[in-house]
Amino acid sequence: MPFEDVHRYDDIIGLPHHVSRRHPPMSRRNRAAQFMPFAALTGYDAVIARTARQVEQAVERADAPSADVMDGA
Repeated sequence: MPFEDVHRYDDIIGLPHHVSRRHPPMSRRNRAAQFMPFAALTGYDAVIARTARQVEQAVERADAPSADVMDGA
């Protein structure tokens, strides 16, 4: 940030904080709730778990000896 930009807001820095007459201040609890984590992708964990199970089953099937190998064919 160039030095000139540091003084960009010198004219408003000492003004009192604005308080709206129309909207009452939000409680700390409600304000904090706005920033809480949320599940943006609902069902994503279930899809990942299902895919993992399918991959594990495919690997088990690939690793299992086939009937052809056991018969000596």
